Amino acid sequence: MPKHIIAKYMPSLAALLLVILMGVLSADCAHAGIPMPYTDEAVTRLNDAIERMKAPLPTEEAGENDRNVRNYITSYRQIFAAAGYDYESSIIKIINDIQFDRYRLNRATIKLNNLARELLRLHAKTGVHPKKYLSKDCAALLLEFRSLIQNNMAKYGGC
Repeated sequence: MPKHIIAKYMPSLAALLLVILMGVLSADCAHAGIPMPYTDEAVTRLNDAIERMKAPLPTEEAGENDRNVRNYITSYRQIFAAAGYDYESSIIKIINDIQFDRYRLNRATIKLNNLARELLRLHAKTGVHPKKYLSKDCAALLLEFRSLIQNNMAKYGGC
């Protein structure tokens, strides 16, 4: 009789354990769908994640451009997720806010601006098109950002 009861409830128990395990494992990334807010706390969380999860250093070998870009983007997606934010949403938000002057200069906006420019430099230096590893929206906005900078160097400075 006890074996029959265990066999009867085993699928339900297994499903429940699976849901609990998934919840525990994804707890660090609970807010990973949101862009990083422009707060000191967010910068601290991001900097802590960057220190814990070092981004890979690009190699200088010929033909490694594609791998360097993929590794860079993958690493920063993981770093932002560990901090509780979404990398591409954060890049999209800062570029939009720069374009339309909708941000206050603070540690967070400086950090995100630097990361957006670093991403832009990486694509320009390697020749790897942004659409290859970024979402369509993020890639298109990154290209617009490049044009904005090129057309108004006095206001935005160089990359």
